[in-house]
Amino acid sequence: MLLGENFSGTVGVQFTQQRRGKESVPDGEITQEPFSIFIETKLGSNFDKVQLIGHLETLKQKQGQRVLLALGNFEQDSAYHPDFPEIEGVAKSNDVSFAAVSFEQFLQAIQLPYLPKTLVDAVSDLGEYLDENALLPSWKYRLDIVNCKMSFDSVLRYKIYTCPAQGGPYNHRRSLYFGTYRNKRVEQIAQIEAVVDLESEGEATLIWKNDNRSEVELVRIAVERRQQTGDSWYPVRAFVLSDLFTTDFIKASSGGMQGNKQYFDIGKLKVANAEDLAAKLRGKTWENYESLIIS
Repeated sequence: MLLGENFSGTVGVQFTQQRRGKESVPDGEITQEPFSIFIETKLGSNFDKVQLIGHLETLKQKQGQRVLLALGNFEQDSAYHPDFPEIEGVAKSNDVSFAAVSFEQFLQAIQLPYLPKTLVDAVSDLGEYLDENALLPSWKYRLDIVNCKMSFDSVLRYKIYTCPAQGGPYNHRRSLYFGTYRNKRVEQIAQIEAVVDLESEGEATLIWKNDNRSEVELVRIAVERRQQTGDSWYPVRAFVLSDLFTTDFIKASSGGMQGNKQYFDIGKLKVANAEDLAAKLRGKTWENYESLIIS
């Protein structure tokens, strides 16, 4: 539940019979405890402290249970913002509940087993909308398999993959895992810690990161590892990788991989980390991948 057990009994009409009051005993009574929920929504996590405190000032004038939800698209697993501890303190002093919630958590909370079909369909439509607009962390369940035939040894040694910093075939969707492809098989799996564009020796831009370390540190690592490879051409897109783990994910059909990359949705595999993913794909083929994720 998003709001905890204290709120669970508040929402919902209550029916009672012949409950004695001061002056009478009605045959039936229908009641609903008062409550107010304010929702502040951001497409990212750039919440404004002044705005949230303003919501709390308005909420404290309401009757019954009062809740402020900060609904956003948070980079990390926990819904974090540096102002949230202060907001939570102000909310508590005003007897208001505060919760920071990701779109994924919100969607999971309303996917209830007892909903009628019309609401099930509505929730499903909402999930598709959120996913299409990159508001769900589908990147956490994506394996980016990249053709490393010419750079395999360098990727393995320096834990960095590089390609031209341009669009088209070199434009990669955000993914959590990286697979090295050559000779019709994926041989190594790593977690992608960050992707950094190095425009020149002194200019770098963080494209995205899957790691809690600071942008400054991840850019520094990208620059250092790129220097270790001995390459010096720019602009270059650098994938900073974790330790790589051996696997053997085979493309058994005829012909090589179409294009420079291919994505696999590995959500149903329920992997814990790159090492676990490498173990679960070892000895499997691309062609039986669907049966692998269903089993």
